[in-house]
Amino acid sequence: MNDKLKEKLDMMPNSPGCYIYKDIDGNVLYVGKAKNLNSRVHQYFDRVYFNKTANLVKQIDDVEFVLTLSEKEALVLEINLIKQYMPPFNVIFMDDKHYPYISLSKEKYPRLSIRRDAKSNKYRHYGPFPDSKAAYKILNLLNRIYPFRKCKNMPKHSCLYQHMNQCLAPCVLKIDDDAYDTYIRNVDKFFKGYSNEITKDLNNKMYQAAEELNFEKAQEYKELIANINSITSKQIIEFNDKVSRDIVGFYIKENFISISILMYRNGYLNAKINEVLDLIGESNEIIETYLMQFYDKHDIPKEIYITESVNLSLLEDTLNIKLVNPKASSGQQLLLMAVDNASKSLEAKFIELASKDEDIFATLASFVNKNRISTIEMCDMSHISGDSAVGVVVVYQNGYPVKNKYRKFNIKGENTKDDLASTYEVIYRRFNNLLKDNQPLCDMLIVDGGINQMKAAMSALEKLNITNVIVCGLAKDDHHRTRAFITNEFVEIQLAKDSKLFLFLMRMQDEVHRYAITFFKNKKAKSMISSILDDVKGLGEVRKNRLLRLYHSLDEIKHSNVEQLSQIMPSSVAKELLEKINKEL
Repeated sequence: MNDKLKEKLDMMPNSPGCYIYKDIDGNVLYVGKAKNLNSRVHQYFDRVYFNKTANLVKQIDDVEFVLTLSEKEALVLEINLIKQYMPPFNVIFMDDKHYPYISLSKEKYPRLSIRRDAKSNKYRHYGPFPDSKAAYKILNLLNRIYPFRKCKNMPKHSCLYQHMNQCLAPCVLKIDDDAYDTYIRNVDKFFKGYSNEITKDLNNKMYQAAEELNFEKAQEYKELIANINSITSKQIIEFNDKVSRDIVGFYIKENFISISILMYRNGYLNAKINEVLDLIGESNEIIETYLMQFYDKHDIPKEIYITESVNLSLLEDTLNIKLVNPKASSGQQLLLMAVDNASKSLEAKFIELASKDEDIFATLASFVNKNRISTIEMCDMSHISGDSAVGVVVVYQNGYPVKNKYRKFNIKGENTKDDLASTYEVIYRRFNNLLKDNQPLCDMLIVDGGINQMKAAMSALEKLNITNVIVCGLAKDDHHRTRAFITNEFVEIQLAKDSKLFLFLMRMQDEVHRYAITFFKNKKAKSMISSILDDVKGLGEVRKNRLLRLYHSLDEIKHSNVEQLSQIMPSSVAKELLEKINKEL
């Protein structure tokens, strides 16, 4: 830290406002807001960071600040400064093009179209839709049913759409001012979930056409009805009150934050919006900034369900919308669904970044002086104080899991209380079975543990005279997070937290933990988990099930935080839970 920066940090006021980090050339790196500038800015230099945050801190040469009268003003100013400077380390919401709307123009002769901007008052907006394909499918369906104007600009002569009875042809015919009212009302009904009236009308027309022996027209109506049923059957009503609301959940892992927004319009789930972002700064600040930018591009619902870990009053005041931390079980279940979506989205991101990347396998091969690595196995053990100990092996081939080759083992006898003996037993039994069945062996075996576990696995392979399987391991830091890859010669190779190899190994770890804990929970150990959780006041059976649905082990729960856990339980319960687990494990 240079003297100029240190001097400015010493002068930082205890007031709300925005801070602006700059590099040595004066370029804006990052813009943030804070309720207390002095406290927030000093956090960047008082903590150890990884990934992009570490890279940001390394480049900071100067800091400026702008005081505001309130945190609300700071949040609004932050968004404006992000738009102005487009800093490389900020969350910048630029991909609204992924979330199209179907819009009906409020012209004398209305027209349906796909639009990316839901803010214009010249249109009625319906959506958003999860992707363009879904939006265009519905648009084409509605254009076949209702004769709205199809041409963007009014031509001087009629076109094919008039002859197909899909346009009233206002370009050449005199149209009654109220002619479109029924069609507009029907489109509204369609998007509000009342498609039964539309299909009933089409059914009547289909039978009438059939009676008139116009079978071609009857077939057309039949196809329209089938298309409507196909589209509407995917919509699930969760709210009887028909209120438009969004459900916002998030999930944090390995310096990434995944945000999921379930968008309900008129009681129907219209879209699932998922975003995976680098975790720079505090999670609640990232979510607040993201939502401000998101609703600058999208229509704002009547209310938002969200965890109490974010500043509800700040967002309510700034967005002028009702934010709810749901207490009823139905609302909590929906919030859990959003968190689950965020978790799966992060998992998918890891797969997308890592799978089928030749560089990953070339890098792994170079670590162990081999030309090629294609089949990798990873093993893991799971138990509580030696009770109901189990071991599992997962198999990945060319970056993808091969689930029919997964194997699980009950640890026997005294080995249940000894991690190294358990590792030896599982590896011996696994590879002995492969030899007996004359099955091919993997190129690399990764033990989810350190050097001692590796040596146990190596001893098992040596006993079986297997010399062509390379045994490697994963070293953990003090917080039980993977920090390094251990080669077969016990050399530690540090892993960049944002590298594709690291994400691939994290994906394998998640999978082997999931498989182990699933097997573990099906045994007596399920009651052992309960025995640890039972003492937490306010953590009933429903909340325990939610926990085990999202977290594959007590260790994962231990390394989460109050903010993340408070999405599925009150923050007071989350604090007590973490205290209990930290005491026991």
